[in-house]
Amino acid sequence: MQIKTRAPTQEGRVSPRRTETTVIFVGHARLPHSLAPRDSSSVVSVELEAEVASGSILITSVKGVLSLGTKLLDEVLAGRSIGDGPHEAVEEIRQRYVCPSQKAPCTAVANAYEAYYRYRQQGLSASYVLPLSTKFSPIVCQHTLAPWEVKGLCY
Repeated sequence: MQIKTRAPTQEGRVSPRRTETTVIFVGHARLPHSLAPRDSSSVVSVELEAEVASGSILITSVKGVLSLGTKLLDEVLAGRSIGDGPHEAVEEIRQRYVCPSQKAPCTAVANAYEAYYRYRQQGLSASYVLPLSTKFSPIVCQHTLAPWEVKGLCY
């Protein structure tokens, strides 16, 4: 297995990158029209690079969020296991990133996790489908969650 050294990120840290065992999962969400900047995109994008075997999120990239919000999302998401589901991460973002456009980054994170579940769906034998809400397509999840735990994920 080939291991490459990654370029420094915002904080100047360098982490190993296993090119054959990582996948990038992306989620998008639209900002409200009243909050969307006129000169740039009205979409928040979240990229999560994760090791497929362990589900560990190695690095994140966020677009459409102010610089401190981007640092916060990186802090909240990097190092988590993507297989644990988005609930704890989204709740921490909701508690720590307080602004009128708070729902967009939370939804983008949930959509990136959903992309991971769709990716893993092919290899899971004993899986079941849980809908996040009426706005999302169903996701495949390995965890036992009651419907009321999933319904209120993105307020």
